[in-house]
Amino acid sequence: MFSAHAPALVDYIYLIDRYPQRGGHSIILSTRKSPGGAGANVAHNLASLGVESTLFTTLGRDEDGIYFVENTLAKVKAEITDEKTGKVHVFVDGEGERTFFVEPNAAGKPFVEVDGGDYLYLDPFPSEHSFEVQRKEAERFDGFVILNPGFPYSSLGFERLKQILQHVDMLIMSADEFSLLGVETADVLRFVDYLIVTQGKLGSACYTKKGSFQSPAFPAKVADTTGAGDAFAAGFIYGFIKNYPLEVCLTLGNFCGAYNVERVGARNFPSKSTIDEFLARVLR
Repeated sequence: MFSAHAPALVDYIYLIDRYPQRGGHSIILSTRKSPGGAGANVAHNLASLGVESTLFTTLGRDEDGIYFVENTLAKVKAEITDEKTGKVHVFVDGEGERTFFVEPNAAGKPFVEVDGGDYLYLDPFPSEHSFEVQRKEAERFDGFVILNPGFPYSSLGFERLKQILQHVDMLIMSADEFSLLGVETADVLRFVDYLIVTQGKLGSACYTKKGSFQSPAFPAKVADTTGAGDAFAAGFIYGFIKNYPLEVCLTLGNFCGAYNVERVGARNFPSKSTIDEFLARVLR
């Protein structure tokens, strides 16, 4: 079973013509609402592929909390820690680049414990308490731990990150996040068995103590980059759980990420039949 300890967020997405200069203005072309949260997206995507997935999170008592649960395929085990559920206002320009403005609300109170699972995925809550709460979850979890530190944890620096890495088996992060650490891949591999680095248009790489693997990106017409990293993570983890070679896991992750960016919203993920067809071609 796959478990995620991650914030539940509802995305309010605004497609704009362009980003204005500070003090200027731009036009909102359209708006939409979508359940979100990076780790929640990963759990949802894996559940869509038939992986038993549970999200451990915090919610508010509002309609957004109900909306989130009703539109998330993973089982949601939540503590009610606020009147309002966490929100993210996402502004997406004509080139698909996005900017986030977060209202933490319940997501700012990450006081929920994980109960069971074979794999644990950790994604930071927008809270000053998040790092220590998740460090304890990683330490006590009896299974395979995956951390996606994002900028919140990567910006803390490698010395601080090591406190949680000693309880982590796999680290997934972007090239920009990795650069913040100011270390070599070998330094990270002293703590984890797998380091996966996404590199945007350059694809992705996986580093292990036995060697490294690189996979090129798939061409894509970008509509919205929101959730691309989550789609990649879900694709890679699905391949990993199914015991595919690491090169295949990277390729599947890249495919899922490219599929996502061609559509607006964080939870645009290939269907199981689409992924099965893709894997059949790759493994032929």
